[in-house]
Amino acid sequence: MNRLSNEDYLKGIAENDYPTLNHIYQESLPAVIQYLKKNSGTVDDAKDVFQEAIVVIFNKVRANELVLTTSFHQYLFTVCRRMWLRKLKINKRKAVTSGAEKEFIYEEEYEEAFLKSRKWRLFNQKLGLLTQECQQVLKMAFNGRSTKEINQELGYTGAYAKRKRYKCRSSLSDLIKKDPEYYQLKKADDYGS
Repeated sequence: MNRLSNEDYLKGIAENDYPTLNHIYQESLPAVIQYLKKNSGTVDDAKDVFQEAIVVIFNKVRANELVLTTSFHQYLFTVCRRMWLRKLKINKRKAVTSGAEKEFIYEEEYEEAFLKSRKWRLFNQKLGLLTQECQQVLKMAFNGRSTKEINQELGYTGAYAKRKRYKCRSSLSDLIKKDPEYYQLKKADDYGS
């Protein structure tokens, strides 16, 4: 894949385009792994932070809140770096390498974005545990499809789509609420309000 423009990257993230996302991972993840390993992190930490940063960018793109003033990869790296430094500060882990902490500037929007990305990851993880049919119904509903459209596309009749959507949302909600991370996120939300 050729070098993409900032707009191509953002469009690919917004549309969940696999080739673009794969390109982003190949181009940017190694630098994030290298940075985190030098700053008390592991490869798994880097992958988690990277995924959370992609979700943050996805949410900003979908809300039309992102205008890049630098290259996409530099922006992504900066988001990852700030998220990691914030995580280190929260966890009070080992001190980061000299000078790195001075780079960190506390910004409420990054803390909020980090919290949103954790919620999004939990949501997606639990959505993936539902049946294929439930996933399909909920994704259609989340994308603004009407009950009538869901009925037509999935071959349902009457109010079945509405009942199915309700059951699937309830199942998803139950799965999320049973996860211990849900209470941590709720506590963080309550603390921030």
